[in-house]
Amino acid sequence: NLETMTKFLYICIMWISVCVDALSAVFQFSVSGPVGSTAVLPCELTSVDTDTLYIRWNTESEIVFERLGEKTFQGEGYEGRVDVSEEELRKGKCSLVLRNLRLTDAGVYASYETARTAGQSLPISQKELLISRIKLSVNVPPNKTRMIAAASA
Repeated sequence: NLETMTKFLYICIMWISVCVDALSAVFQFSVSGPVGSTAVLPCELTSVDTDTLYIRWNTESEIVFERLGEKTFQGEGYEGRVDVSEEELRKGKCSLVLRNLRLTDAGVYASYETARTAGQSLPISQKELLISRIKLSVNVPPNKTRMIAAASA
């Protein structure tokens, strides 16, 4: 049946375009910094919804930072060291500022935003969209390496 075949092809094309969009929208960058410094993990929203102003950053195992309007959550071990300012978020900038880097901060960080979708017969729903993945490397500066070696000698 031609109509069934047309519907099937339409669905296949839609899935392919959704998958390609999802893959092309996610960028991966590398950021590095010495222990004790500040790192900025870049992130930019595709569109800004001032009603929901939501951003979440996490590693593979834990939530690092979450902001919903004025309310924030800082994950365990990140308290007082992470932020995405509300003012910057209103401008579409969702970069995570991570202060006082520790060796244990190294890893892959992912940022997520909330998107509202409306179907033909469904009410408006929300889903989280991956914005970016950032690989953070933390190194020990040469002078600190010498100090650590001297202290252990």
